[in-house]
Amino acid sequence: MMNEEDKKIEDWLERLQMQRKIDVDKNWKQLHQRIHRDETKRRLLRIAYRMAAVLLLPALLLSGYLYQQLNQLESQPIAQVELTTAYGVVSKVKLSDGSEVWLNSGSKLIYPSRFEGEKRTVFLSGEAYFHVMSDRTHRFEVQTGHGLVVSAYGTEFNVQAYDDETDIIATLANGNIEVEQTNTRQREDLQPGEQLIYTKKEGKMQTKEASLLAETAWREGKIVFRRTPMQEVVRQLSRHFNVDIQLQGKELYEYTYSATFTTETLTEILDLLEKTAPIRCEIIHPEPTADYAFSKKKVWIHSLP
Repeated sequence: MMNEEDKKIEDWLERLQMQRKIDVDKNWKQLHQRIHRDETKRRLLRIAYRMAAVLLLPALLLSGYLYQQLNQLESQPIAQVELTTAYGVVSKVKLSDGSEVWLNSGSKLIYPSRFEGEKRTVFLSGEAYFHVMSDRTHRFEVQTGHGLVVSAYGTEFNVQAYDDETDIIATLANGNIEVEQTNTRQREDLQPGEQLIYTKKEGKMQTKEASLLAETAWREGKIVFRRTPMQEVVRQLSRHFNVDIQLQGKELYEYTYSATFTTETLTEILDLLEKTAPIRCEIIHPEPTADYAFSKKKVWIHSLP
């Protein structure tokens, strides 16, 4: 028979053995759960890798296609676009850099299909209003002939550069522009509301204050005169309606005229001139020429005695 002390020792050994069994079972269970979690993670990673490969492949193919197309585009020669407006018509065009250009009656603008290089260069013969998209790294240049260049980085300005006119005129609406005569290195910087007049024959520049309304109203199809010399009135009407208008009498060159015309025809404008000024207008209709064409319509303006 066991004494009391032996029984206590036996009970303690049984409890120790039971505890070890419990610890082993617990550790085995924890190990099994950890292995299961690791296998789940590996399965999820394999699925994620497959999905990434499926999504990445089209992106890689698209990137390669776009890169190839871009290289082909850059290797192609840049086309020069020529825009010409008929008499009595105003055209508008948006350039590749976002700049907008309004082209007046009887004018021509040559510009690239896309700008490339350090400068954004266009060529103007006639009259145009430029709203230049701001770009401090690429200067915008308007080449007008006779070596005169109007340039800016981002602003609004008007340029008159008709081949058959004696002057080239640049008028600044907003921002800043630089006008340079590349042959003589003359240069002027304009502020808003200023106008530069370059005389082709003398090669001289002069700056004065300008009427922005009168200089830019043509964009909206208006003809605006504000104490304008009659010689300038005749010039603008001749250009707009493609007629030959001439002043008959030296005293007419001293007249100034103020008016705003919107939708009036040439006949209506001439009638208004006769009613508001001491003049008489004589219309000479086109006549057939030797080559079966017709001469340009003419208007003689006489002063009243």
